[in-house]
Amino acid sequence: MTRNVYSAVLLLILDIVVSAGSVFLAKYIQRLLPEVCLPDELLWVKAVMYSGTCIICFYFQDLYNWRYWRRASELTSSILLGGGITLIALALLYYILPVIGLERDVLLIALVITLGISFLMRVGYLRLKFADNAATRVVILGDGENAKFLFQQIRSGGYPVMFEGYVGKNNWDLPYRCLGDVSQLSAIINAVDPDVLVVAPDGWRGTLPIDDLLHIKLTSCDVIDAPTFYENITGRILVEEIRPSSIIFTRGFLSSPTQDIMKRGFDILFALIGLIVSFPIMLLTAIIIRLESPGPIFYLQQRVGKDGKDFKVIKFRSMRQDAEKAGPQWASENDPRVTRVGRIIRKIRIDELPQFINVIKNDMSFVGPRPERRYFVDQLEKVIPFYALRMHAKPGITGWAQINYPYGDTIEDAKEKLKYELFYMKHRTLWLDLVIIFQTVKVAIKARGAQ
Repeated sequence: MTRNVYSAVLLLILDIVVSAGSVFLAKYIQRLLPEVCLPDELLWVKAVMYSGTCIICFYFQDLYNWRYWRRASELTSSILLGGGITLIALALLYYILPVIGLERDVLLIALVITLGISFLMRVGYLRLKFADNAATRVVILGDGENAKFLFQQIRSGGYPVMFEGYVGKNNWDLPYRCLGDVSQLSAIINAVDPDVLVVAPDGWRGTLPIDDLLHIKLTSCDVIDAPTFYENITGRILVEEIRPSSIIFTRGFLSSPTQDIMKRGFDILFALIGLIVSFPIMLLTAIIIRLESPGPIFYLQQRVGKDGKDFKVIKFRSMRQDAEKAGPQWASENDPRVTRVGRIIRKIRIDELPQFINVIKNDMSFVGPRPERRYFVDQLEKVIPFYALRMHAKPGITGWAQINYPYGDTIEDAKEKLKYELFYMKHRTLWLDLVIIFQTVKVAIKARGAQ
């Protein structure tokens, strides 16, 4: 999680340097051509505008998230699409502000240089990231279901982790080799020299080799438990392993009064800006909803807010007026109750725009767990441990679960989303809120759908 963020920031900084530098390099190359080349006193301004446009277009093309371009074909298409979008965006920008426009030759040369170097940087990044000496080398202490679960989850998620094997009894159900018995733990760690020893036993409470673990922690490598390892790698909390003590004694799940004031000020400011900027879109949406089907334009529904208090969430109506004549139901991905207009506005999140009003009223925040209906909350609290914890945070228009987990309409989906929601509650900061908002905007623009 942290390593991925640092990597994205590094790529961003390198792209800024490369894109801005490519403008000056392109201008230098143009001077070597036989055509007349005039001096340009605004070249540094043009370089900044060009670089900023490139970065924004690259961001919305997911070029700062390696999971979208792990294969050469994916990287090639992403770079080319990013370049095409950049060219279109610059054409519009230069039409509006011709004074900051680059000469055609300079622009094309700069774009070729930018795309070429950005492509090579990402190829190198992937080679380093997935090289044997770059992935986090892990040994697991355990030979049961916990170890098997970790192996499956990390391997299926494509995370940069290299399992060296496990310590315990030889278990043919586990997909990695047994390195030896627990009595040989210190010798195994000395021989393998991993980055992390993950303690994931089944029912070994009170029988762990504490002395060996302390020695390894102090002299060889980091030693962490399975839930912490899972959380660090996946960005979600292992709900099945939560204990009251893990919440009571952890440094997470807290917010200071200063943070609360800053978050509230942030919510009010951006909700007002959002209402003003999106007003034309909301007006057009209201007209189309009215023309397509009978019923109200807005849909008001009771939801459970912070500390279990009910409030009415405001959304554009995206379903038929009689959608719940058979009683409350979860919305499904291809729900037949959704209207044609509703399918579009749900896809690009326009149905959520009226919730800016909920933010101003202090019912909701920009970022937080999505508010659920009381009918479903009562059911989920009975079958999902610690589900009520999510109600200690103010619900949000978007959240960590919404940008990381696809649409789901089952109890198992609710359980998976809770893992992300609790991770957000444990690690919430204004910086994480900004990351989630930018990711949400990208999801909406690229129409990946409501989640």
